[in-house]
Formats: sequence, structure tokens, C-alpha cells
Amino acid sequence: MEIEDVAKELGQHLKHNPQLVPALIYHSDITLDKHCKTITKVKGHYPSAHTLLGHVVQGFKAVWQELGELEIKSKILKNYHQKVNLPIIPSDILGSYFAEYYDETKQMFLMPISQYIMQEELGPRVIDDLEDLSINGVYDANNADGQYGNSLNGFAQICLDALADAAHPAFKIPMTALTDTNIVDQVTAFERKLPTKMKKKIKKIFMSENNAERYILQYEEQFGQNKFQSDTMKTRLGKREIVWLPGLETDLIVATPEGNLAKLIDKFDSPPVVKSIQIQDYKIKVFMEFWKGYDFLINEMVFIANFTDAEYGLGDTALTSKYYGFDGVVVP
Repeated sequence: MEIEDVAKELGQHLKHNPQLVPALIYHSDITLDKHCKTITKVKGHYPSAHTLLGHVVQGFKAVWQELGELEIKSKILKNYHQKVNLPIIPSDILGSYFAEYYDETKQMFLMPISQYIMQEELGPRVIDDLEDLSINGVYDANNADGQYGNSLNGFAQICLDALADAAHPAFKIPMTALTDTNIVDQVTAFERKLPTKMKKKIKKIFMSENNAERYILQYEEQFGQNKFQSDTMKTRLGKREIVWLPGLETDLIVATPEGNLAKLIDKFDSPPVVKSIQIQDYKIKVFMEFWKGYDFLINEMVFIANFTDAEYGLGDTALTSKYYGFDGVVVP
């Protein structure tokens, strides 16, 4: 079996399995994707708008009396162009797997060696990388290409960006530093400090796997078996699902309404695809491309634990009152 045979076989395998690459990029094992609203046909920048409208209902009188102020706010969301450049040296595979994976009785696109390369080697690696990047990725234009980790902003970074966004700030909720013995009380305090208007809309609370484990252990030590827990873990107060994010290394605790966390893809115009399979210098070179990104549609509806100070709200009295109808920005 020559290097040309392996390259041809890979090409035939992909041609006859067109959903293989998209299935890797949008795989169900990527934790964050399960909790995202998918926005398609995005290539680069995408405008997201929302409106604020004051009270409009009033008692009748047969004269024109304006009531209600409409304000439109916009935010630019972004996804990122990704690629996979995988070198394959057939002799490394054939030397170990020739007998098992090369079967001349099968058609080229059904050769087990193609399935092995794409589904047992490349596939799991792509899924693992995207799982990690979706949580810990930090986009850096100067280092995005040629190395790992800087090709898109993951969950932790979009939360930090929302906190730092002066035009569209996230909502801060002050909390005490988390410990093994206070985490249930602190998560309960976080829920109680959610704005009244939003409490019914918050169904999930995101945190690290370590803190989710802390919550389970302390809850059971303090109250016994969590009777509200079935397939998912629920909070004591709001019976909200606790979503733990694998690989998250901070004490970040975040809540947002369903549909506000978005996954930005270009599924139709530029779907995930292997663009080319080339042979050079005894290597088969696999070229894969796709677009992906994460962001919040409305930062002002993202509630993030504040371990730094007592600031509560959107960082501005007037803005907090405009969104949530109260003036206080500090909670004792």
C-alpha cells in the first residue's frame, strides 16, 4: 500500500461520509454546546440587538399623553475561523496496523484504515480540543495560527469580557470566597440576589466541576441526599440545574436566561469540511476548516459572581434601574 493509496482512500472515505466532519465540530460531547443557542450563517461579525421599553399603560384621558421610552441597544458578536492541519505518515500507521486495517477485498472508501485515521485518531482529538477551547480558549490574533489555545474565546473569557465591557456590562452579584463548608450557602445567596424580574427565567447556574463536586458533598453532609436531583443536579433554593464545565479552573459562577448564550457557526455558507488532502515529503496533509465562536447576546442579562468587592448590579445606578427597576448598586 503506497502513500498515494492512503491519500486516495481518505478522500474517498470523506466523500462517501459527508457528515463526518460536521459531526466532529458539532459533537454532543462538547459540554458548552449543549447549553447554547445556535446562530448559523455567521462569518466573522454578527450584530445582536435588543430593546428597552419603559412602562406604557396608563389611565384613559382623551388627550395625547406620551408614555414609554424606546431604546435600542446593539452588540457585535464574533466567531473565528479555525483550521486543522494534520500530518499523517502512512508508514507509521501501516507498520503497526497494516494487517488489521488494510483489506484489499473492500472498496477504497470503506477501507478500515480511513475509518481508523478519521474516527479513532483525528475525531477524538478535534472533539477534545473543542471541549477545552470552548471553556478556556483566549483569542489572540497574534498567536491564533500555528499554535493551540488562542483561536477563539471560550466561556471563561467571554464572561471576563462581559464584566469589562463599559458599554454592555454584565450584572455583578457579590459573594464570599468559596470554601468546602460554605458553597451551598453562597450559591443560595447568589440565587437570592438575582433580580426579581429574572428569577423565573434563570434555569441553570454554571460553575467549575470542582465547585459542583464541593456543592454535592456539602449538600449531602448538611441536608442528606438531594431529593431534587435526578439526572441533573439542582440547587437547594431555585431547583436550578447546576452545569459543571470540565476544565474550568476558576471560581466563576454564572447564570443567564435560556437562549442568551450563543454558539456562532457558519454551518451553511462555509460548513466544516476537509478542504484538501495533499501529499508532500512522505506525508499526507489533511486540511480542515470551520468557523466557531461563543458569546452572550445580551451582556446585561448575564449574572456573574463578584468576589472582589460589594458592587451589585451593572456598575451604574441609572443603567441598573433602567434594566431592573431598582436603584441600589451595593448589597450589604
